[in-house]
Amino acid sequence: MSMQHATVMEETTNRHPKKAGLKLSIQYAVGNFGLNLFFMVISSYLLYFYTDVFGISAAAAGTLFLITRIIDGITDVSAGLIVDATNSKWGKFRPYILFGAVPLAISGVLCFTVPNFSDGGMLVYAYATYIIFGLMYTVVNIPYSSMMTVITQDYQERSTLSSVKVVFGTVATLIATSATLPIVSKFSSESAGFLAVSIAFGIIAIITLLITFFGTKGIEKKEQFSVSTDKERYSFASKVKVIGTNFPLLIILIFIVANTTSFTIQNGAMLFFFKYNYGNVGMFAIYSLVTLSVTSLFVIISPLFVKWMGKRNLAILSQFITSIGMLGLYFYHSSNLSIFLFGGIAAVGMGLSRPLLWAMVPDTVEYGEWKTGLRAEGLIYSSFIFTQKVGMAIGGALSGIILASTGYVANATQTPEALHGILFSVTIIPVIASVIGIIAMIFHKLDSTKYANIVAEIEARKS
Repeated sequence: MSMQHATVMEETTNRHPKKAGLKLSIQYAVGNFGLNLFFMVISSYLLYFYTDVFGISAAAAGTLFLITRIIDGITDVSAGLIVDATNSKWGKFRPYILFGAVPLAISGVLCFTVPNFSDGGMLVYAYATYIIFGLMYTVVNIPYSSMMTVITQDYQERSTLSSVKVVFGTVATLIATSATLPIVSKFSSESAGFLAVSIAFGIIAIITLLITFFGTKGIEKKEQFSVSTDKERYSFASKVKVIGTNFPLLIILIFIVANTTSFTIQNGAMLFFFKYNYGNVGMFAIYSLVTLSVTSLFVIISPLFVKWMGKRNLAILSQFITSIGMLGLYFYHSSNLSIFLFGGIAAVGMGLSRPLLWAMVPDTVEYGEWKTGLRAEGLIYSSFIFTQKVGMAIGGALSGIILASTGYVANATQTPEALHGILFSVTIIPVIASVIGIIAMIFHKLDSTKYANIVAEIEARKS
C-alpha cells in the first residue's frame, strides 16, 4: 500500500468511525426482541391456530401461506426501493420503525382474533389479516435490518452485532415458543388465550422498537456518508442490477431460503409432533425451552467460530450439524432421551447459523457498491426479507400439504400415515433444506480478506 493511499485510508477512517460499540449494539438489537415475538408466534403457532382453533383445513392453510408470501414479494421489493429513496430528519431507516411499530402490533393481534363469520368469511378474514401483517412486518423489518449496514462496516464486528441481535431474537423465540401454550391453557378457550398472548406481545414489540428508534439516534450521519453521489444512476433498472450482478448475495439468498424453510417447518410441525406422535402437547414447551437454550448458547459463541473458520465454513458446518440432529430424530424418536438429544444437536447447528444470516448480508452491500457504484441497502435487505418469507412460505405450505396428503384430521386420532407425515415434516424436510444450503455455500467466496480489499477500494474512490 502506498503512503498516499494509507493517508487517504486514515482520513477516511477518522471521518467515518466503523466501530458501533456495545451500547449502540444493544439499543439496536433490542428491537429484534419485539419483532421476533411476533415472527415466532406466527411461525410456530399460526398453522396450528388456523387448523385446530380457527377451523381452516390444513390444505387451505398451506395454500394461504404460499399465496400471501407471493404477494409479499411485491411489497418487499417496493419497500426496499422506497427505503433507499427516503430522506427525512430521522434518516431513511428510523422513521419506519417509529411509525410502523403500532400498526405492526395491531396487525399481529388481528391474526389471532377469531371473528364470528361464515366459513368463507373466516377464510377471507385469515387472508386479509395475514397479508396486512406481512405488509407491516415488511415496512418495519426491512429498514430495521438495513440499519446494520451503516451501524458498522467492520467485518468481524458485524458478526458480533448480528449475534447480539440474534440473542435478543432467540430469547424472544424462547419466550414465544415455550410460554405461549402454558399461558393459553390458563384461559377458558384457546382462542381467548391466543388473543391475550398476541396483545401482550404487541405491547412488548412497540416498546422495544421505540427503544431502538431512540437508541439509534445519530446514525443519520453515517447514512449520509454512505450515500452515493451519483444520483442520476439511481434508476430502478440500475438498482436491480445491484442484485443481479451480486453473486455473493445470490448465494446467500439461496442459503437463507433453505435455512428458513428448515427452521419454519420444524417449528411449525413440532407442535403437531408432540400433540399427536408423542401424545403430550405440554412437552412442546419443555422441548422448546431446552433446545432454544442450546441455540442461544451457540448464537452467543458464533462470532468465535467466525473468527476461527470464517462465515462460509461455519455456514456449511452448521447445516451439517443440523442434518445429523434431524436424521437422528427421524430414526430415534421413541423416548425423551433421544428426542431431546437429537433435538439438541440440531439446535447447535441452528444456533451457529442464525447470526450468519444477518452477518453475511451486510457484506454484500459493499460488494454491490464496489461492483456497480451504487449502494442500495434497502433493496438488498428487501431481497433478504423476501427470501426469508419465501422460506417461511415453503415451510408453511409444505407442512399443510404433507398434513393434508397423509390424512391429517384436526383434534382426532391420527392414522399411521398422518403420524409419519408429521415426523417427515419435522425431520426429513429440514435435512433436505440443509443439504441445499451446504451446496449453495460451497460457491460463496466473499471472505474477510476480499471484503477488506473491497471496502478499501470504495473508500479510496470516495476520497
